[in-house]
Amino acid sequence: MSRANVDRAWRTSAAARRRAGYSLVELMIALTAGAMVISSTYFIGAASSRHFQEQQRVGQTQTAVRLAMDMVQRDLARAGYLGTASSLVDQRCLAPAFELQAVEFQNDVDNAMIPNAALNGVSADRVTLVGSYASNDAFLATGLNATGDALFLQTSWQMFRRNFGLPPIDATATGGFASMFTQGRVLRIRTQAGNVFYTTITAANPGAASVSFAPALGVGGLCIGGLGDGATVSVLSRIEYRVDDGTGFASASINPASSDTIEGRRSYLLRREVTFAGVALANTERVVLENVVDFNLEFVVDQEPNRTLPANLQRLTGLLAAPFFGNIAAGAAGAAPQRARSAIVSISGRTADQDPSFPYVVRGAGQPLTRFKVTVNAAYPGAARVRSLTSEVQLSNLR
Repeated sequence: MSRANVDRAWRTSAAARRRAGYSLVELMIALTAGAMVISSTYFIGAASSRHFQEQQRVGQTQTAVRLAMDMVQRDLARAGYLGTASSLVDQRCLAPAFELQAVEFQNDVDNAMIPNAALNGVSADRVTLVGSYASNDAFLATGLNATGDALFLQTSWQMFRRNFGLPPIDATATGGFASMFTQGRVLRIRTQAGNVFYTTITAANPGAASVSFAPALGVGGLCIGGLGDGATVSVLSRIEYRVDDGTGFASASINPASSDTIEGRRSYLLRREVTFAGVALANTERVVLENVVDFNLEFVVDQEPNRTLPANLQRLTGLLAAPFFGNIAAGAAGAAPQRARSAIVSISGRTADQDPSFPYVVRGAGQPLTRFKVTVNAAYPGAARVRSLTSEVQLSNLR
């Protein structure tokens, strides 16, 4: 066969093969390769999406813990402001109806509010703070009424006008007279002679710029002096931080049942104002941190009782700190919050759900809290991720 015929035959054969298309084997190989590429892309995309969502949840938890810490820091630093570290150390000429203190600490009292607290090695303290949280100012009194159970404030006093404006006072204004002098809060009255009195607010009269209280102080004599004219007055609130699982909420606007996760109940760091009888004031309750898993306080305390000697500062934890901050109104022995120099606060929060790809590991002694087992139900494997913050707060108003 000539060379021309060979070339013609090859071209004819090649053209025939092109017209014939792909073979079955080639088609199967192409489909398999394509499926592998598509599957790999899907799994990589799904894994990236899960990782992104988990990091979002972790970031939200970190932000929530930071905001909670900011609030606790502000309230702790204000403890004792325009008040007292302990009413036992005040100058007084009459025994008060009740004793009060700037910081009251209860160790591990709310552990049962955190699910599986013992398994996860966590705990929940409770702290109650007393100070002027409703106002930055003290006010000047012009005197008492005839029965000694109400005082009148000087409306020309600069601090009064900064809070309430010029008379007549708008009783309905937000942050107004009546809302500041709320029933159940306490008045701290310090006379020009330096004597200090504490009494509970029972009513406020914006029109007369007067505040009623009980028990009455009485009038006359050297103890009150000048019918209270020139006495300085501050409003003290009692702020409580506690961990709750939702069963102790006083506010009907907070519904924990609507936000429970399927794998177990939640726990909340709760801030609320309570009276000195322990009753929550209406509309003062708020959730500071949802899914809190650890809330602990330690205190740096001056152990040297003689103030003429150098300070003996020690960091006290748990039951060692409790005697210094026990409720003196209930007769706690050894309560001396005035010796506190700072508080060390630790707050931990978890993500809302357990991550099946994040296994639970038993926390060893001294190890940081990084994972939390909400439930031991095998249907919900893994653990929730935990973010924590620790901060030291100076208690400068207690000195």
